[in-house]
Amino acid sequence: MSTVQSPSPGIGGRLVVAVAAAALYAYPFWTALGNLINLPGYFADQFGVGPEGVPWALLIIGVAVPVFVFVGGILVTWRRGAGSMALVLTAGFAVVNAVALSILAFEKEVELRIVIDFLTGGG
Repeated sequence: MSTVQSPSPGIGGRLVVAVAAAALYAYPFWTALGNLINLPGYFADQFGVGPEGVPWALLIIGVAVPVFVFVGGILVTWRRGAGSMALVLTAGFAVVNAVALSILAFEKEVELRIVIDFLTGGG
């Protein structure tokens, strides 16, 4: 008796999916990196807020989440076909953008509190 093996998924399709997903994941990553670099200076220049008033944890999480979700999706699906990889990376992309919007909303709330404190002279 001969054993029939299923053909292994080709690497070409997986690379195309990975590169296309990397291009999509780059936007939330660069946006978060821009916030991490520019937001502390903005808070300091506009409102005189020191480093202790900057939501560092949110800014760092915003940069880390796209990287971890993308790499995790690639590692989990590398031995599967391109379709499985595309499905997992699409779901991960939705998660990354949901987290990014949540972080953005919280950053705006922090900014609003800083503005109110600045305008009322509170500390």
